[in-house]
Amino acid sequence: MWRKKGFTLIELLVVIAIIGILAAMVFPVFARARESARKAVCLSNVKNIALAIQMYLADNNDTLPPQEHRQDVISYWSAKIGDDYPTGDDWCVTQSNPYLRWPVILDEYVKNRDVWRCPSAKVQAGASWIIPVQDWHSYMLTWDAVWGPDTDGVGQPCMWSYPAGWGGDVTDSFLQDRLAMSDLGQGSNAEKAFAQTIGTMAAWDLKLAEVADTVHRVICMDAGVQAEDANVGTLAYPDLCQLECSSSCGWSDWVACAESAADCGLYIQAPNNGSFLRDPNLRKPYARHLGGVNLGFLDGHASWMNSEAVITACAADDLPDISSWGPTQANPYTEDCYPTDGVYLY
Repeated sequence: MWRKKGFTLIELLVVIAIIGILAAMVFPVFARARESARKAVCLSNVKNIALAIQMYLADNNDTLPPQEHRQDVISYWSAKIGDDYPTGDDWCVTQSNPYLRWPVILDEYVKNRDVWRCPSAKVQAGASWIIPVQDWHSYMLTWDAVWGPDTDGVGQPCMWSYPAGWGGDVTDSFLQDRLAMSDLGQGSNAEKAFAQTIGTMAAWDLKLAEVADTVHRVICMDAGVQAEDANVGTLAYPDLCQLECSSSCGWSDWVACAESAADCGLYIQAPNNGSFLRDPNLRKPYARHLGGVNLGFLDGHASWMNSEAVITACAADDLPDISSWGPTQANPYTEDCYPTDGVYLY
């Protein structure tokens, strides 16, 4: 009898199984190649920012951008902040000034604001409050009763303040009653406001002559929500909530944060039982670029560094066994890295 030629069901299943196995082998390679490309783009951006800082130094007597020096501003904002932050040189006081933000100061050198973006970032900082006038402090005081120090956190001096022109269609947050970047940290940028996922290390008024080693001094880096400064946790894992604490723990002991039940808020949620802090294998998948981050240094060069190597390089001594640490245990990770002398990575 004549019979149609064709594949049997078993043959088709075998072929499908082989295709599935090959796909499972190839897709991770494609994903790694795609991330390698993103890593290269981000590293180029970090390099451009490091070079922009070099140009700024050349134009300003080898001195990095200034912090806020007006005593009336310092006194007012320091009173709002309270005793939890140092008075006068606190970065929140300086960063409340929209004209002292480094992206604004370096804008004439980088030329393209997209240079502040990393294509692999999961969270971002950027322009939130838009202050349209040069005398920003007086303008904010005028609206004090509106935004207030206790109104949904709006009055925090660490406001993401930027000048007009940085907020897309938001040119005056007070009059328009709208933030330029409404979902700060969540990747939403519907209003086309300035978004930032590459940040800078706080080093206001720092002179090159005061730096012990410009080759190893970090000055710009992959960043998350906290884009103006970083301790070792946010430096190594910018998309994690300082490994696992809330954004309000930015100046607190890692272990105290890890032992708390704080919500990570704008950051990727991580377990609150200390496991991420204690086990590097758990946090490894959250490194931004194939296990590491891109860093720019004060001599103008940029390079990729393994995230765990960042933590190790920052440790004051060899890392201890922290499996039994409690919330009041001293934290070796931040002793040499934040915030006194900046971050030196060797």
